[in-house]
Amino acid sequence: METELRHEEVLEIIGMDSTKKDMVILGAILKAQREPTEFIDFETLRKQLAKDEGTRKGKDSLVYRSLSWLEKEGFVKIDDSGHKHGYNSSVTNIERALEKIINDKIADMKQELKHIDSEVTELSDIKPEALASHLIDSAIGKSKIEKPLFAQGFENILKLLDDKVYKGLKRGDVIRITLEWLSQGDFSNSIRVMNAEKLAKIGVEFRALDHDRSERKIREKMKPSIINWQKEYNTIGYSILPRKDATYQFVARNNEGLVLVVSESPLSATWLPREVNPDLVDNAIDSFDDDYVMGKSILDFEG
Repeated sequence: METELRHEEVLEIIGMDSTKKDMVILGAILKAQREPTEFIDFETLRKQLAKDEGTRKGKDSLVYRSLSWLEKEGFVKIDDSGHKHGYNSSVTNIERALEKIINDKIADMKQELKHIDSEVTELSDIKPEALASHLIDSAIGKSKIEKPLFAQGFENILKLLDDKVYKGLKRGDVIRITLEWLSQGDFSNSIRVMNAEKLAKIGVEFRALDHDRSERKIREKMKPSIINWQKEYNTIGYSILPRKDATYQFVARNNEGLVLVVSESPLSATWLPREVNPDLVDNAIDSFDDDYVMGKSILDFEG
């Protein structure tokens, strides 16, 4: 009994409640199979669900959605070689799927603990008198207007990015970066690549946009690393949308502001806080997001 309760607690922790529709459908597949290797068709699955639930509950589309998730997670195998798809599950499939979900959950919880530790450190280091002063200034409407900053040359622009974009990033922050301007410098500097990977590890999301102009050498050199990062962290996206017309070149921190490339020769950029020019910042980010969504993943792009 104690073991069963512990198992139920673990299933609840990993989100595998037996009453969830996905689990009900998995159970129906197992019941409908006359032997472990048999694949059952959709109609047979529907009949079993009707027995289990007392009626044909739920739309077909919802059942298909659950089947798709069960296949993706490894609980179910789908045979699509014939006119009708067949569905099968087994103890081996379920064991492997649960092992993966548990390992992923452990990794997520460890990451969350790191984030909590970071917040505890931040709270511990704060001086109440300084925080009180800031709160009073905010309450009475007294706030400092951040000014734009200018940088010229690739290395100076990178320093500006470190100071205004990358400093103090935390889980859930989003970095948008167009890649064309990066081709003018050492974009594969190992230290900077490692720093970006560290940010991805803590949950900072990177969205890279490639307009297929002079980005090819970046794409060819970085593709293996990007693919590995996507598999490991799931916080790095790389979208390709070929365009010939000029677009904003920038690196943005959330929607707080961006380092905008204003000249290619000499290479120059300026930090623009949103409060200084909200129309430009919003327009640049909106244009980026439109292209990013319409583009193809680096995994699918051929060119």
